[in-house]
Amino acid sequence: MRKLRTSSAFNLHCHEGEDFAAYIRKGLQFFKETGFDAADFPTTMLDLTSDAWRVQVEGILAHSEQIGMHFELCHLPFGGLKSVMQDAFQIKMHNAIDAAKMLGVRYAVLHPNTTTLPLKQYDRAAQFDAVMAHLAPFVEHASRVGLNVVVENMRVVPGMMLSHRYCQAPDELCDVADALGIGVCWDFGHANISAVKQSEGLAYVGKRLKVLHVNDNTAIEDEHLAPFMGNVNWRDAMHGLALAEFDGLFNFELTTKPIPPTLRRQYAAFLQSAAKELMSYIE
Repeated sequence: MRKLRTSSAFNLHCHEGEDFAAYIRKGLQFFKETGFDAADFPTTMLDLTSDAWRVQVEGILAHSEQIGMHFELCHLPFGGLKSVMQDAFQIKMHNAIDAAKMLGVRYAVLHPNTTTLPLKQYDRAAQFDAVMAHLAPFVEHASRVGLNVVVENMRVVPGMMLSHRYCQAPDELCDVADALGIGVCWDFGHANISAVKQSEGLAYVGKRLKVLHVNDNTAIEDEHLAPFMGNVNWRDAMHGLALAEFDGLFNFELTTKPIPPTLRRQYAAFLQSAAKELMSYIE
């Protein structure tokens, strides 16, 4: 089996009280000391409303080179249907794409602008057209600057019976990815909530798979728990990774706010052990 490389969303470390530069520096140091190979950067941390983000990124790059820890993944801004159509959101997205390229990010994750709808209102063709109209300009901009982007599988909103959300199903997700000529990000928690069998979904995605969002839940809310804390069938999920022949970063996307700062290193150590346990299922 391939060598395990791990990463995590940047909220894993805990220095929220620091200024921006100190937050980045201490976070990168934390990731290096706790055995991660890379980090996942939230572009919404940047001041994307003007060119101020450029100075911030220059500082990040300086710390990254000094410490020897890099951002290989990032999440681009996302929002509700109303917000994503506003001019301010378009500016933020273009600046975020430019920032990700400047940071040296390998893959940036896009959300399709979908919402959970009652089945009687659901129109697959109309949803596809809406998602393409929303994402295509951003994909074109990313292509111009040389940034790889991927589209993420979605989840239904709990509580709505007989409902569906476009891109919760692997075939819908891949229709969008193929039409845009981009890869896929697979969120295990989203698939669990949407009752998608992980191995079948990942087998369908196949070589399109470029990014993972590793998290668990109880199939009700998008809780972003650590593996084994919910009811994701991880043996089936890891079988899916084998079927997809995935060889990228094992990337955690977790809720960490409840975890005290004094326990973050122990939590990071648990995640490294969890990653090794999960990889052992497909060795």
